[in-house]
Amino acid sequence: MTENNTLTAESARAAVAEQMPWLQQALTDLVAFRSVHSTPGLEKDNAGAAQWVTDAFRAEGIPVEPHTTTDGSVSVIGVRDAAEGWPTVLLYSHYDVQPASDVDNWTSSPWSLTERNGRWYGRGAADCKGHVVMHLAVLRALNALIDSGDLDDETATALSSIGIRVVVEGSEERGGYGLEDLLSSNPELFAADTFLIADSGNDALGVPAVCTALRGTAPVTVRLRTLEQPMHSGQFGGAAPDALLSLIRLLATLHDDDGLVAVDGLTSEARWEGRGPDETTFRADAGVLDGVDVLGAAQGLNPNDLTISRPSITVTGLDSLSVADSVNAVVADAGAVVSLRIPPGMDPKDGQDALIRHLESHVPHNARISIERESLASPFSADTSGPALKLLSQALADAYGADETAEIGSGGSIPLSNALLEKYPNAELALFGIEEPSCRIHSADESVDPTEIAAIGTAELLFLARSGALAT
Repeated sequence: MTENNTLTAESARAAVAEQMPWLQQALTDLVAFRSVHSTPGLEKDNAGAAQWVTDAFRAEGIPVEPHTTTDGSVSVIGVRDAAEGWPTVLLYSHYDVQPASDVDNWTSSPWSLTERNGRWYGRGAADCKGHVVMHLAVLRALNALIDSGDLDDETATALSSIGIRVVVEGSEERGGYGLEDLLSSNPELFAADTFLIADSGNDALGVPAVCTALRGTAPVTVRLRTLEQPMHSGQFGGAAPDALLSLIRLLATLHDDDGLVAVDGLTSEARWEGRGPDETTFRADAGVLDGVDVLGAAQGLNPNDLTISRPSITVTGLDSLSVADSVNAVVADAGAVVSLRIPPGMDPKDGQDALIRHLESHVPHNARISIERESLASPFSADTSGPALKLLSQALADAYGADETAEIGSGGSIPLSNALLEKYPNAELALFGIEEPSCRIHSADESVDPTEIAAIGTAELLFLARSGALAT
């Protein structure tokens, strides 16, 4: 497995490749759990997924334990202690997933890992169960290399001596505060010198990257009420104020005619200076239909100016009428979840305040408005100058056979990132992973390319094998 008494990228790829059949079966088993946090009726699925993760990491020599958190989820945490003078690396991922309520839009069952055209389809295949099994495959490869006796002393010492801490969350998608509360009350469970957060990805398939910028979130739930109860639209329609139409008018004020945010305190002229897709690539990645505008293009803006560097507002939930069950009545009550994304450099509380002020000052027809603040998450900006991040960047480039590793941004939010660095300010944190635009995370037909899992796993294995450079 080795060449010139060192673990080469080629050897690391081979070690991970040996684990891919196991990994596919493991991902099949894990995807089968409908582990959507806080959803009534799915308690057994969430408990089953947590137990599966616990058993799997214990089998690879990491003595993890389940921890029930304040939001009712179970996080799986444990550590193989480092030898004296060696650092500890934390491997993060999460086993909970987004709902797959739009089952009719899936080509195959979201809860059954299905291979088509070289990709593996299923809810969580990429986000983030694919990362869970990637970590496991790396540990399996690591153990197999140690047991083989073929490693040179330096590499064998590194793989045996580095501390490995595992944190697998159970509520990242629909909660998240449970793990942050556990970090606040029991920070020793998270102690590490390097945090490898595997919940991100690359701008393009086969192009290695580390994510250096994340937007935060500051959502609200807004509800308008205009009538005591729905009233017959033939008898009262035209004069009785319709709550749904009023809500639509209110939501329309959040953007200007070009589709850009039009809320005082949230407008911005910021531009993204890093790597990102051009309009044509973004159109293909996002599945924008032919003839439909990409927002900002007419104003000379690049997609990542709007998806990373500036606030964005999206309606992610709407309560009112079902088309299938429509009735001839004027709507009395309507509500929406308004998702606000906050770029690095902006305070999420200030952004949420600005959004609320706007909504309250633009209510049509004096409708009664109520607004509920949802959980805040701060944006994140990475420092890539430290030795661990440089080591990981080189490992990623070597794993992919690339000249360099790109630095990219993401519009997503991982609140734990800032919280970890607040507790451990001298640690380094890297965001990376198996997700790329074709994965369609959070959507129907979510999938992962197994070559990305293998490449990211190879990079993680190389990082661990080279960790002697970080030892003191």
